Amino acid sequence: MSTKKHMIACGLVLILGVTVSASAGRKGRLVGRVVDPDDNPIPGVTVTATSEQLPNFRVVETTDKKGVFKIDFDEVNVVYRYRFQKAGYQSTEATQTWRMDGTARHDFTMQPGETPTGGGQPPISGSNLAIAAFNAGVKAFEAKDYATAEVKFEEALGHDPELRLGWAALSVIELERGDYDEAVEAAEKAMALGSTDEAVLRSRWEAYRHLGDEAKTAEALQDLERAGRATEEAKKVHNEGVALAKSGDFEGAFAKFQEAVKIDPNLQVALLGVATTGLRIDHNQEAFAAAETILKEDSQNEEALRLRFNASLKLADQDLIVDALVGLAMVEPATARDGLLRLALAAYDAEDMDRAKERFGEVLEIDPNHARCHYYLGLIYMNEGANEEAKYHFDRFIQLAPDDPDAATAGELLKFLTG
Repeated sequence: MSTKKHMIACGLVLILGVTVSASAGRKGRLVGRVVDPDDNPIPGVTVTATSEQLPNFRVVETTDKKGVFKIDFDEVNVVYRYRFQKAGYQSTEATQTWRMDGTARHDFTMQPGETPTGGGQPPISGSNLAIAAFNAGVKAFEAKDYATAEVKFEEALGHDPELRLGWAALSVIELERGDYDEAVEAAEKAMALGSTDEAVLRSRWEAYRHLGDEAKTAEALQDLERAGRATEEAKKVHNEGVALAKSGDFEGAFAKFQEAVKIDPNLQVALLGVATTGLRIDHNQEAFAAAETILKEDSQNEEALRLRFNASLKLADQDLIVDALVGLAMVEPATARDGLLRLALAAYDAEDMDRAKERFGEVLEIDPNHARCHYYLGLIYMNEGANEEAKYHFDRFIQLAPDDPDAATAGELLKFLTG
């Protein structure tokens, strides 16, 4: 059945008094924008959303180059708390009672100020108290108030004993204060939690050296040198892969890039190599995974966003394609919008209204003035019995496209809903 026929049928179903069930998935989405006092967007802000009413709810997002972030909610009539953090700005919080189904947009303002955490990234922890104490410790350390820094880092670890960055920072503090036993203990704990940071390895080595433990000092020095050599070795293997790719041997290049990633899992150029050559030789799952790994650390990496999208297309996984298109919107909004629109229309033709509603909503997040999406959403919400949402979308459709052939139909349905 054509899309046009579906549109007419949907309207008739409602007039006859029959409705379909509402989506059981996402109920709301906040599309937020973080700006400075002059209304300029602030990219790279870490946004943490929590709710005292929902102990298991915790979402962390990062604003894109337009200062935009998105948070999905499964519960309405709940108070959500947002915390905003970025180097060079004062950390701030806001609360919001979410009362509606659908998408809403809000701006949040951050004031320039002192950096709350080194590098602008908050420590990864599920405890807000641990994060607050850690940030206070960083501030004290930057002021060379090492006694206060030590207290604050220990406080953070009291709230979250697995806060790797807390142990790492404490190892540096204890070394600075000359407490070498404590420095070793903190460094060892940081490493046990997965830290491979050079500062941790160096403070461990120096602490053992000051303690006069020759065997441990030699071992720590080997670990420090090994970490540096690993990165250099990975770069050499990567360069071999580049040479093979230039010669047209993509299978060989792919293998070399994979080898480089095994040596240094964080070497971004090698991950890009895996993704690029993987797509050429149909190792699409590996290509997708490599792009995803990059985006976990660098969410705005344009090359990785494009590679992830291309990999999702080759995998023909619609959920992956949708996620990739949403990410792609920050660098190629027209491509993302058109791709999501095609998926929305396909879902509508298949009478999968829950999925169609979600897809049309995602198109509007990229292009809020896409008239046709408002018309479809009006029909879908009307069929669900969500009359207020339906009226809003029909009204927006008429405003945006008064000369559209379906504007008259939308007007009649709007009158019907208004009663």
